[in-house]
Amino acid sequence: MIEYLYQKRGRQAFLSGLTVAFLIFFGACGHIDAGKNGGLTARNPNAPGILCGGADVVEIDGRRRLALIVGVGEYRNDRIPDLPGPPNDARRFYDMLTGKNGYGFPRENVCMLLDEKATTAGFRAAFDTMLVSRARENDVAVVFYAGHGSQARDKNGDEPDEWDETFLFHDARTDGIGDMLDDEMNQMLARLYRKTRNITVILDACNSGTATRAPDKGTTLARFFTPMPEDLKNPAAEGEGGDGSEGWTTEAMPGLVVFSAATDSNPALEKNGKGIFTDALLQVMSGVGDQPMTYAQIARQVPALVAAESPQIPYFQGDLTQKALGNTGRTHPVAWEVSAIGPPLTLTGPPLPGIGKGAEMRIYDGRVEGADTRDPGKAKATVVVTEMTGLNASALVSATAESLGAVAPGDLAVLVRPADDYTTLKVRLKPGSEVGGIPSEIALKIRALVAENPETRMLVQLVEGAGDFELGMIDEGRLVLRGPENRPRNFYRNPDEIPKSLWQHARQKALLHLRGEGGSDFVDNRTLAVSLVPAPSARQNKCADGIWRQAAPGDHQMIPLCQAWNVKVTLSKASPVPLLIGALILSTDGGIFALPRDDRKVRLQPGESTVFNATGETFIGLPPLDVRDRIMVFGTWESNPVSWGQFTETAAGRGPGMSGLARALDRYFQPGTRGVGVVSAESAETTTWTLSTITLHVEANNRFAETDRGTRTINWREYTIADFDIRPYLPADEMTALYKVLKTADRLANASARDGYSYRQHDWTQPSDEANLKRGIDCSRAVWFAFTRSGIPYNREDRYLTTAMMVGDDSIMDDDFDSCAGDPDLEIGDILVYRDETRGDGHAVMVIDPEKRIAWGSHGWDGNSRNLPVEPDTGVEYQKIKFKPDWERWDRGSMKLKACWRHRRIAGEGVRFRGRPGSRPLTDICNAERNCGR
Repeated sequence: MIEYLYQKRGRQAFLSGLTVAFLIFFGACGHIDAGKNGGLTARNPNAPGILCGGADVVEIDGRRRLALIVGVGEYRNDRIPDLPGPPNDARRFYDMLTGKNGYGFPRENVCMLLDEKATTAGFRAAFDTMLVSRARENDVAVVFYAGHGSQARDKNGDEPDEWDETFLFHDARTDGIGDMLDDEMNQMLARLYRKTRNITVILDACNSGTATRAPDKGTTLARFFTPMPEDLKNPAAEGEGGDGSEGWTTEAMPGLVVFSAATDSNPALEKNGKGIFTDALLQVMSGVGDQPMTYAQIARQVPALVAAESPQIPYFQGDLTQKALGNTGRTHPVAWEVSAIGPPLTLTGPPLPGIGKGAEMRIYDGRVEGADTRDPGKAKATVVVTEMTGLNASALVSATAESLGAVAPGDLAVLVRPADDYTTLKVRLKPGSEVGGIPSEIALKIRALVAENPETRMLVQLVEGAGDFELGMIDEGRLVLRGPENRPRNFYRNPDEIPKSLWQHARQKALLHLRGEGGSDFVDNRTLAVSLVPAPSARQNKCADGIWRQAAPGDHQMIPLCQAWNVKVTLSKASPVPLLIGALILSTDGGIFALPRDDRKVRLQPGESTVFNATGETFIGLPPLDVRDRIMVFGTWESNPVSWGQFTETAAGRGPGMSGLARALDRYFQPGTRGVGVVSAESAETTTWTLSTITLHVEANNRFAETDRGTRTINWREYTIADFDIRPYLPADEMTALYKVLKTADRLANASARDGYSYRQHDWTQPSDEANLKRGIDCSRAVWFAFTRSGIPYNREDRYLTTAMMVGDDSIMDDDFDSCAGDPDLEIGDILVYRDETRGDGHAVMVIDPEKRIAWGSHGWDGNSRNLPVEPDTGVEYQKIKFKPDWERWDRGSMKLKACWRHRRIAGEGVRFRGRPGSRPLTDICNAERNCGR
């Protein structure tokens, strides 16, 4: 089995325990109505999908290819925001599935539920009628869902995090109709699995929410809605066979694969009325090679295209070695065709991603098949789209290969690099009328600086409305640039710094759209195997304090904070020729670093490896933390060298002497310049080339992610964390409530480790805090201490409250706290209160890291009964919940969560970003000469 993300227990992509192939299809293939009895009635008999009503199914080569496509963009409940994307994506994917050079699904076998037809009952009925009743052994069945996802409280105990994932159909949360739970979806798929194991499902939805900018301020919309109210019922909520139970595993259901638009920690997004994940999927799946495309190939190529537009991380699981959609006979790509010679040329084709004004395409003989359609040396011409009108385009020829013949009607037009709109970065200047906005005089200066910079103005568009990025003001007059995920990317003291920074971010966006043209010679992400490896000990940073866990080549690599690393590349033995190797490292702050740094030629023979470790080629894991950077490694023929360092420079620094590939890429990085005039054949690629990508993130405190015995000698217990570094969680603003509370809490934890503050309940009557602490401190007193000694109001009189006093509707905790009970997304600083009503005792902790399940408090033992070689540490400490993968219980099964409190000031400052973890506390964290920033 191949998995491209570390599988997490609990809330992740839907059907974490299934090996289901999730392909998300939106479209309009004839609508169906579901009556009260669940029966189906075909509408529009002249439209595809008429067989929703029950006509005979079509077989091709002895197999049935069946599909149920659901795209929900309109919702009956006015509180659920509509989505423009799913219907648009549906039509495009329907063309991919059934159209010319597509995946061979007969239109009669495809049924679509769109918008008001996509009701909960309609989906259930169509699933049984179109799939279960028709499928036979070895048939291919595809289920597609696009729309909102959400969550609901688990009722049958099968979810470790106590939340079910849900899907919102058109009538969800109206007339007593609840969401469809993943439990029910699993039961439906189980019925289908008894008929065939070749099930494909793709979800362009998400089951958790992450803060993004408001719809009128950002270019993206999230396909997530708030959790389902508990008073809504679902028949499957308390049934058997939930997705978290022991019987639902990938091993138990071989043959299924999961594709999901986003992991549980980030939302699935749409942009310009199109799902970002679906857009990337369509772009990859439209191509062909000499061998049928596998799920693994798709899984390797999609994430980079998604990353160009969104922070979401797609999820792929299951046996990805299978042929995609069971198709083994495709020889032509889904592409446009030349319909008239002109000039200009007229091109016609389906609405594929990336096609628009400025798009660069290659013209191939209409009889060319397989990987030859990705070989630049076999292209008759290179053209640039100058005008779009529906499904027709005008194009100018920018380069020709006269030896391959003249361009003729019926020739294929294959997309090489996307339209200008795909590579232009829109940046919103937050107006001064909004909180954190830019004063008008500074905004005018920024606009002037961008207009004066010739390369920035080509790549960047400053807008007043929705933008991909947003530029605003922060404390002390600094400017801050936030990405699509609304996280800070850069801070500026001077507006003069902004044009180059925006240019770098825009160039990264363009780079992430690149795909190799390997023809029959090379395969992207396979010909070059890329790994990140720890640097030799002599080059390691003295501040590094983490465990390196080596990922397989091509897989995501975690870098411990302050650890030094290098890039390793291996050329496949299957490569027909030696290759010149270069790389670009893309940082989320916009920085681009080129390898080799000294412009030397790095040549690999087939089967050879190299490690980039010359001067300037060793990197250190530095903040920002927990964000994904990407490395692109290129391989080119010796006759077509590229000085990759040139692409980190502006035009003035790039200079003359570029190879054909380099010149072509240079034009690609300058929207609006492609197709201007006639370019000689020398300016186009003439040989094949390939690239591979790998992602990484830097993580602090990573040694607590798992409890590997033998790796740490201080404490083996997963619930007592020694040497925990609180700095990555501190806001940059030292005056915020969260900063003050965490610093006080950290002082208590460190003092407990040194001085032995033990767990003890007492009346706190000693003359000083230190004297009281030496007698000991209990959990609820520790929480009280952290707030009151930080000068942050705790209640109307700053009274100490026992855990019994912290729960209940009459608790005075609500003087300064709001209840966060039932909120599935805990936040740093939340106070959780547990009570054991049988024994009459309780426990309280403060949340530090909701995702990693790290808390702070006194007497933090979570009741783990495993034999561990230490006595319980019951002092003030940081605590890792390892064997209880939720926050609902503590210490023992009867110690249950009774209250969650969120301080109003902490929450308010967090909304304004002042109170969120920042970069300033991490200054010099890897500087050994400054005591690692301590």
